[in-house]
Amino acid sequence: MMSAYIRQLQEYVAAQSPPASRRASLRDRLLEWFTSLPAPTRNRPFSMQEFEAALGTSGRYISPVLIALGWERKRIWSTREHYHRFWVPPGFEDS
Repeated sequence: MMSAYIRQLQEYVAAQSPPASRRASLRDRLLEWFTSLPAPTRNRPFSMQEFEAALGTSGRYISPVLIALGWERKRIWSTREHYHRFWVPPGFEDS
């Protein structure tokens, strides 16, 4: 009885999720998320935590995608606090 229930759940989950071949790549998901942001909020530094929350994956997978897309890693060094790391999009203009 339990195995029939589990099989039913597995079939339900398989029907709900798109096939692996149709899932968007991390690169595509990142671009889709970034372009969905309002234009005025795109030209700013982003923390890795923002990317991780938006894409649901670890920064170690996101970093290579950002680098390939032309994003740059920057740091704010401070003598009083820990340094802060952030990412800026290609063509970033500091206002």
